[in-house]
Amino acid sequence: MKINGVSNIQKIMNAYKTNKTQNVNKVSLKEDKIEISQQGKDYQFAIDALKDVEDIREDKVNDIKIRIENGTYTVDKHKLAKSMIKEDLNWRG
Repeated sequence: MKINGVSNIQKIMNAYKTNKTQNVNKVSLKEDKIEISQQGKDYQFAIDALKDVEDIREDKVNDIKIRIENGTYTVDKHKLAKSMIKEDLNWRG
């Protein structure tokens, strides 16, 4: 069996290879870009600021300890009861 027109097939194949290479090059030129919104920046700023805040206010704790030891620390029972009820209601949802 003899195949005629091999040169035509080669021209088509070469054209296909060239187009494919050009398309790949076009795609590879694109760059990824990320933008952080102002809300995201504000959120990060708040998180960073909270890292610097102490969890326990040592001055207040020490003051209460001294007052308890001296017997001068008093609790407002009405305020305590309100806080307990409020906390219970929040916990129950």
